[in-house]
Amino acid sequence: MIDHEAIKLHAKIAALEYFTAEAFRMIYGIVGVSIEQIEASHEKLREYLRTMEVPGDDPAISDMVAAELEESHIALLQKILNAVKERRTE
Repeated sequence: MIDHEAIKLHAKIAALEYFTAEAFRMIYGIVGVSIEQIEASHEKLREYLRTMEVPGDDPAISDMVAAELEESHIALLQKILNAVKERRTE
């Protein structure tokens, strides 16, 4: 059985990810940020995400949420970098 609410949620998240990647691509282009600077900035954020703590009453759930946030951020950073690289090679 298809869960229409889950499909709608995934579509909304995908739209936000696309919009975010394109917005960062435009900002990086306007400011003149190099690919190397973007990669260095993203690496610093990944380092922070690896040590980020999410407060909560249950440490196991906090760790799980932190891991999910890290994974989601890393995927979004890759989408941003891909958007920048695609436009710069056109």
